[in-house]
Amino acid sequence: MRGIELSLPDLAPAHVTALRERAVQLGLATQGLRLAGKVAPRALPADIAAPGGYRLRIGRTGVAIEGYDAAGLYHGVQTLLSLVPAGGGRIPAMTVEDAPRFAHRGMMVDLARNFRQPATLRRLIDQMSAYKLNRLHLHLSDDEGWRIDIPGLPELTGIGAQRCHDPGEDRCLLPQLASGPDNRSGGGYLRRDEYIALLRYAADRFVEVIPEIDMPAHARAAVVAMEARYRRLLAAGRAQEAEAFRLLDPDDASRTLSVQFYDRRSYLNPCSSGALNFAAKVIGELAAMHREAQAPLRVWHFGGDEAKNILLGPGFQPRDGTDPAKGRIDIAAQDQPWARSPRCQSWLRQHGMSSVGELPSVFAVQVSQIVNANGIEAMAAWQDGLKHAAGPHAFATQTVMVTLWDPLFWGGAEAARSWSAKGYRTVLALPDYLYLDFPYTRDAHERGYYWASQATDSYKVFSLAPDNLPQNAEVMPDRDGQPFELKSTGPAARIEGLQGQAWGEIMRTDQQFEYMVYPRLLALAERAWHRARWERPYREGERYKLGDTDHVDKSALASDWQGFASVVAQRELPKLKRAGVGYRPAPVE
Repeated sequence: MRGIELSLPDLAPAHVTALRERAVQLGLATQGLRLAGKVAPRALPADIAAPGGYRLRIGRTGVAIEGYDAAGLYHGVQTLLSLVPAGGGRIPAMTVEDAPRFAHRGMMVDLARNFRQPATLRRLIDQMSAYKLNRLHLHLSDDEGWRIDIPGLPELTGIGAQRCHDPGEDRCLLPQLASGPDNRSGGGYLRRDEYIALLRYAADRFVEVIPEIDMPAHARAAVVAMEARYRRLLAAGRAQEAEAFRLLDPDDASRTLSVQFYDRRSYLNPCSSGALNFAAKVIGELAAMHREAQAPLRVWHFGGDEAKNILLGPGFQPRDGTDPAKGRIDIAAQDQPWARSPRCQSWLRQHGMSSVGELPSVFAVQVSQIVNANGIEAMAAWQDGLKHAAGPHAFATQTVMVTLWDPLFWGGAEAARSWSAKGYRTVLALPDYLYLDFPYTRDAHERGYYWASQATDSYKVFSLAPDNLPQNAEVMPDRDGQPFELKSTGPAARIEGLQGQAWGEIMRTDQQFEYMVYPRLLALAERAWHRARWERPYREGERYKLGDTDHVDKSALASDWQGFASVVAQRELPKLKRAGVGYRPAPVE
């Protein structure tokens, strides 16, 4: 096969163009083997008659595809292109009947810590589309940066998207993450037109973009920028306007330290009217961008994580403590966020509440009303942001999605079961398997964090059994290389999907980003789409432990991995190279 001629009347022209561009990228001519495809849901057998499902028939004279829907038809073409070697070549005659395992097959990219250029994001979308990942979660704000243009609030990008040596932070944020005093790395943002173009590019490839604006914690870039706005307008005699989007209680004297070791400006104040005004402004503007792009905004990610004082966590003890593994501090000198905020104390009294620890979940419920008012059907959050909520029924949106980020050896399996049982849509973001900012191997020359995994290679991602999380304890050790035990307790969790995470602290450049993401992205895509035969069904009461139990067919896992790794090395890495992707060049582990 040296070329392909597409006849796909049931796909939009933009979708067909995207497929032609993929074929050309692989070195195929636009004329050659004839492919005829249509949307024909009733023609498919019941086991693949589902959104995204398709049947692909490859014969000597041409190719026929029947899709359950437009996405299925598109996926069928991508499967054909996946069978072709880079530059073209022979493909066997066959019939493929296929459908996705999960509805949510995602990738999260952190633009906030270090910015990613639009070209890099488009390359990512191309590869997500090729390997049938369909959700791009963009982490657009954090302590270290704000990365999306919001009309009417120029300080967000004018200050929050730049780093320089300015102690007052009137022109930029202070240098962070080795950016230096002259913003040599990490700075930048998506202009409004760039974001809209990115939405259209993704939609043309059946990739849905989920924006995240993290709040109330991890909000330092926004807080600093809005304080600069406050000072500017106050100096101009516009006091009421200055207060409109102010995110701090100026009388808050809380002594707190965020998980990233910032002071109380790391948290916006959820008891301030400016906080809800700000959320409404940002959500409304992003919703408008999605409408203009004709790419519906279906899920709003609230963030919500880590609204706490790290010094009051399990890693610290009183000064007279004796645990050598914990830091010693004056516990009495520490507060939880907002504990000394007069506005929050007044709000708690008015609403009959006693703990500031409940405020992030309360704020999430309030923000869900704004989300719903903008016609967005689902609210999403990292799990700890909703831990004090009464349940998904407390939110204004039709559904609530929880992104689960507990490692399996720290209770991740039970967290998935618990959140699912409460009625939340659950998406796995397991750090010990799916955080791609962790190193590939235990090697001093490999970059990466290691708080949940000292080594996450492609094989580890490939070995994940998401429908039976306890099974994984028989295949992989914990972070420190030690066996741990998991038992199937209670009914199975209902999993909507899984996603990889590319947190940006240790990815200063786009080249480092691509090195960390590829080729692990391919193993992620395999597990998100396909349930392997070595994945055991969930059975209540089963116990799993590495080196102790022997339930998993490890020879089947090894054989499956060998086949996958061979295809990646021989067929897929050359395609990444043709696409200009800077993948990790070492052999697939």
